[in-house]
Amino acid sequence: MLRQETVIVAIKKPTMRKANFLDAMACHFRDAVQVGLDAAREMRTSSRNRIHHATYYAMRSECDLPADYARMAINQTVALVRSYYGLRESKHQKRISFPTANGASSFGLGISVYAVVTRGNGFVLRVSTGQRGHYVWLPLSVPARFRDKMQYVYGDAKMFRRGSKWYAMLPLKIPCTPTVCDGEPTFIGVDLGIVRIATVSTPDGVIYFDGKESRHRREHLADIRRRYQRANRRDKVKALRGRESRWMSNLNHSISKRIVEIASRYKNPVIVFERLDGIRDRARGSKRFNRMMSSWAFRQLLSFVEYKAERAGIPVLSIDPRQTSRTCPRCGHATRSNRPSQSQFRCVKCGFQDNCDSVASANIAGSGARLHYQGLSDNALPDDSGTTGTVGFWPDWVQDRRASRLDPNLSSSS
Repeated sequence: MLRQETVIVAIKKPTMRKANFLDAMACHFRDAVQVGLDAAREMRTSSRNRIHHATYYAMRSECDLPADYARMAINQTVALVRSYYGLRESKHQKRISFPTANGASSFGLGISVYAVVTRGNGFVLRVSTGQRGHYVWLPLSVPARFRDKMQYVYGDAKMFRRGSKWYAMLPLKIPCTPTVCDGEPTFIGVDLGIVRIATVSTPDGVIYFDGKESRHRREHLADIRRRYQRANRRDKVKALRGRESRWMSNLNHSISKRIVEIASRYKNPVIVFERLDGIRDRARGSKRFNRMMSSWAFRQLLSFVEYKAERAGIPVLSIDPRQTSRTCPRCGHATRSNRPSQSQFRCVKCGFQDNCDSVASANIAGSGARLHYQGLSDNALPDDSGTTGTVGFWPDWVQDRRASRLDPNLSSSS
């Protein structure tokens, strides 16, 4: 079994000849991608085969690209065109223009044109120039935490420039042994949101990751971006976009690391998430709300948790998100009326009350347990008996706190 990862390592300052090769290859690659985009637009297609047959030899001759570099240019063309058609079909996307190949700051490395070679105590990236037996040797600055993994580099890579420095994005395929559970699993429910980035339900209680700082940061950057746009400073807008994405990635790395550390405290942990595919298309509101939704990097956070959990040997499950924040963990009654406000949960049937994020994370954990033990529907919707199938699978902390969370005005009549 192989675990896939990606590492980014810096290229040590190249000589003038090597720097000229990298710049020239990036320019040829950009021109080849533009050839592919022009052909795709003319044919109105995103088919890889049609784009390949129409542009491969043109990329080789007109753009002076070796074979495997041309293949990578076609791959990038197909990705851009499919992204364009996908966005155009979205009912919430108002205006979108056909993509163009702007800038010459990156190019793809096919699996057959590069290799990572050990030289002394360091590593060198050997890149083919396209002529048999001719290579450019680029010393790598590999951090200590990646040195043991460099032997597993395998697959299509990418070179890109950030500022004046070049970097290599290298894929890894690391062999791993699946973890075998020797007892009952412990289900850790994780609810993702905007007010609270993540709410983690554990046997010892609930842990919150507040999203206030990230919301304020994004609002501040959005205000700066609007001022730059009014001044027509596109260079500043582009730089700001990269700054915001790097900050958000760092935050997601920190949160995902903490979630996996929390789960690893328990015996045979299983992390359970809710599937949020298409959430941006379903949840629409004010302009400010839509902006927060568009900048909500939940998919990135989930992917970070998945690969960190895979490293730690912790399985990750995904369940249906329907009714997770509207279902009572005491009686299983599910209705919109159980949520009188955004943060408050109060069951209209039995009087159980708690924070909505806490209830949702508990429901997610219960749905994961139901899916594991019974193989039934992976959601918190009511079954034929009128209650949710997850009742009876709630974490112990929910059951212990039920009495203290009852509304006295309703509990006497239930």
